[in-house]
Amino acid sequence: MGSGGVVHRATRGGWGTGRAARCPGCRAGACRVTEVEVIVVGAGPGGSTAARGIAAGGASVLLFDRAKFPRDKPCGGGVTIRGANILPFSIDPVVEDVVTAARMRVRERREVTRQAKAPLTYMTQRRHLDAFLAEKAQEAGVEFRDGQTVTDVRQLGDGTFEVRTKDGTHHARVVIGADGANGIVGNRLGYEAAGESAVALEGNIAFPSGVPAEFRGKVTLNFGHVPGGYGWVFPKGDHINVGVGGWRAAAGPILRPALQRLCRTYGLDFEDVTGLRGHHLPMQRHGMVMAAAGSAVVGDAAGLVDPLSGEGITAALLSGTAVAPSVRDYLDGRVATLAGYQATLEREYLPEFEASQALMEIFNVDPAPFVWMLQHLGPFWDGACRMIRGEVTYIDLTHVAGPLSYHLLRPTAKVSRMITSRRVQRG
Repeated sequence: MGSGGVVHRATRGGWGTGRAARCPGCRAGACRVTEVEVIVVGAGPGGSTAARGIAAGGASVLLFDRAKFPRDKPCGGGVTIRGANILPFSIDPVVEDVVTAARMRVRERREVTRQAKAPLTYMTQRRHLDAFLAEKAQEAGVEFRDGQTVTDVRQLGDGTFEVRTKDGTHHARVVIGADGANGIVGNRLGYEAAGESAVALEGNIAFPSGVPAEFRGKVTLNFGHVPGGYGWVFPKGDHINVGVGGWRAAAGPILRPALQRLCRTYGLDFEDVTGLRGHHLPMQRHGMVMAAAGSAVVGDAAGLVDPLSGEGITAALLSGTAVAPSVRDYLDGRVATLAGYQATLEREYLPEFEASQALMEIFNVDPAPFVWMLQHLGPFWDGACRMIRGEVTYIDLTHVAGPLSYHLLRPTAKVSRMITSRRVQRG
């Protein structure tokens, strides 16, 4: 999929014509200036979703990504039912397996497989999912330019933005950063960088004749396999994705041997792993600013990753969807900033993030009793399934044992964090 030309449908006050003009500082034909209403940097799930939603309201939108599409991305590639339901269209064209069960164990202990009553997660590949979402954005009127590295972003005196790429200079009234935790938009515009408290290492093992039955239709999870995290095996169409992830301080130095050990545990040959790559998981900090006058950050750029599961696609889709109405209000002059986007996240997502983070702290002190309950207690397993499908929230689950359990969540998490810190310091 390349960068197709799109006729923009809206022009406000001279903006959004999509016309390219000569840059006075460049030699003839060397670069061009494009004026649009909105520029989105990064065409992952959050960026493409934001661009599509904004363009659907009539704005001219230019979407950049430094990679040439389709491109791969370090990611397990699971889209939860909750995440898929955020979108106004089906992702069936890029689904390679549907997860309806989980194989669970703690390190080398006994494994138990639990079957869900309904699908939990759709397995896809980011190279296919992201290209599909970018195509949907183009159908809504977005101009997508892949293979374009953004080299600078700055806000001009009149409040508009200048975005530079290797091909020229581009002006917009709004800039959205969807370019990851260390993206150039957040960096240049002064947004606080998300913390990176977790790391992961993953790769693929090909099965040209089909994924073995023991892995099809289910996620394989090995909790406690690395400090503060887990190992996984996720099924795809003609391969499996294997990986390990955990606390950066404790797990970082041992990820490779941990992945080798995980492969041995499930009868896989580590030498067959291809595309091995590591990545950091950004984590939202309390009080982080995600929007200002004319700019905002979404997805990983805003640190929006589920702390307990490490899954970020759902939050990327949610934040990409949430930013669009605020951008439309800003362009139409109804508001002076994009603060409404941050207010939406603080109301609808961040309480869930905080509950997930507290549960993560408690779970990782000793995952064994929690995994045992998932393996053997029907209500506990059913509650987890309903949460993954979006039928209940983390906060709902903390109230299962009564209001007191929710109020004890933060103090219990604080004690758990102290225990964890001491363990990490002892090595």
